[in-house]
Amino acid sequence: MNALKASRYLWPVLVASVGVVAGPAIAHHSFAAYDMNQTVSAEGTLKEFRWGAPHSSMVLVYLDKGKEKQMSIVSGSPLMFSKQGLTPRDFKRGDKVKVTFHPNISGQPGGAMASVKLSSGKSFSDTEAARAGGN
Repeated sequence: MNALKASRYLWPVLVASVGVVAGPAIAHHSFAAYDMNQTVSAEGTLKEFRWGAPHSSMVLVYLDKGKEKQMSIVSGSPLMFSKQGLTPRDFKRGDKVKVTFHPNISGQPGGAMASVKLSSGKSFSDTEAARAGGN
């Protein structure tokens, strides 16, 4: 097959590939899964903090009616944390934290972070969530 014929078959594949890659990049900023008009606070122990793009996240162990439970809280990008003076080393497993978040609309524990205060006294406020209509 000559190059002209080959390129005719490659263009549809290339165009489809761009759509597949661009879709998640556009969609990752949606807050549709969270009630951005409500905030809830919780205190607990940091089990895990994932410093990564496009969003970081944490797993918080907390008490609910005397029983230990876990919830996941998604948050802003590492760049947003860095701009507020935080690094991955600020988030230590076992530290006590207080988090304010926009709850999942599904009713499941967890949501989108509005702010967090670490046991070290450092804090973070998610300005991206605030722009999306949160408190």
